[in-house]
Amino acid sequence: MSKIEALIAQQTTDFVKLCRKYIDYIDNLPDKKVTEFWTTQLNLLSGIYNQIFLLPKIDARYEAYVEKFVTEQEYNKLFRKLEGYVGSLDKFPDFTNLSHPGSFQVIETSLSETLTDIYQEVKDFVLLYETGTIENMNDAIADCVDSFGEYWGVKLLAALRIMHINLYQNRYAEAKKEAQTIDDEIEKEMLANSEFGEEGDE
Repeated sequence: MSKIEALIAQQTTDFVKLCRKYIDYIDNLPDKKVTEFWTTQLNLLSGIYNQIFLLPKIDARYEAYVEKFVTEQEYNKLFRKLEGYVGSLDKFPDFTNLSHPGSFQVIETSLSETLTDIYQEVKDFVLLYETGTIENMNDAIADCVDSFGEYWGVKLLAALRIMHINLYQNRYAEAKKEAQTIDDEIEKEMLANSEFGEEGDE
């Protein structure tokens, strides 16, 4: 397979489309239940994690420095938006120095910051790849895979872990609330029937 064939192969374009879908979702966060946010995040990010391993192996780059697109202003704006979106569920325990087992420590981490970091990496990759030149497409994939392995892949796994917990805690809370509502309605109905029966006996 030639280089250009690898750069536009089905698995490569599918990964780009998935990343674009994730970017569009984050750019247009809907006003929905928090559980729907966790579900969509888990679905898209787990797909990105799985599909990145299907990207072609890039042996060399054209440029030592790969162009970046997400500005500091855009980063900070999204960070504040996500921070407000996840609210009290933003902080979670994570580990440092995972590349050196035995030397890590537990620290408090921000989910909104973690998601913003992932978004930045994914969007920089997509925008560079979508310029359409062989050189940029090549370097976009190379940089994406390298930074994934060294940096944001671990962040993505940490985000998946905490969002999984948040999803099922929220689902449990919602189910418990719904069950309580049903119990209250049944109790009211039974009470009404009981009072009606007592009046009928008289």
